[in-house]
Amino acid sequence: MFLTENDTKQAEGADASLDSSDACIKPNEYFRQVKAHLRAGNQIAAFALLQQLVMHSPDEPVLLSYYGYLLVRVARRYRMGIETCLLAIEKLQTRTFDEESVYPVFYCNLGMAYAIAGKRKEALEALNRGHSYDRWNSDIMKAKQSLGIRRKSPPIPFLNRSNPLNIVIGIMLQKDAAVVRKKP
Repeated sequence: MFLTENDTKQAEGADASLDSSDACIKPNEYFRQVKAHLRAGNQIAAFALLQQLVMHSPDEPVLLSYYGYLLVRVARRYRMGIETCLLAIEKLQTRTFDEESVYPVFYCNLGMAYAIAGKRKEALEALNRGHSYDRWNSDIMKAKQSLGIRRKSPPIPFLNRSNPLNIVIGIMLQKDAAVVRKKP
């Protein structure tokens, strides 16, 4: 979920070991464990590992971005999580990374943090910003779809969106679009 290969490479920039008992495990190994937990849907375990990582590498933008998202998702600390995601983007701008592969992930994490916090407008803005860097990012597309993005105008634009004709035609068009997508 919201993870790329570049994330692991960037997390390798943190060079301090985490615990004296785990001196042989490097931060990038912890980040791989975080990714595994997120893929498995275990956000609480991923959050716990990220807390340790961020304590030892507080300036690492990749870690901050995921930590901010999980602060909102797991700990329900909306303001702090969103601020952490924004800080990660700010710190990223001072470094030299491949924008096309990194910014979409950061804006996706920020957008999902906004969405969980109930700030739909800000979530769409963040997701659209990430989408501008990578038009085919599947995570951003899924996140936008989960927010239920409306069409720009109803099928019959001179009638109100709540008009029964627009509702019925919209439902029919939606069903037709689903049929077309299913055909190989």
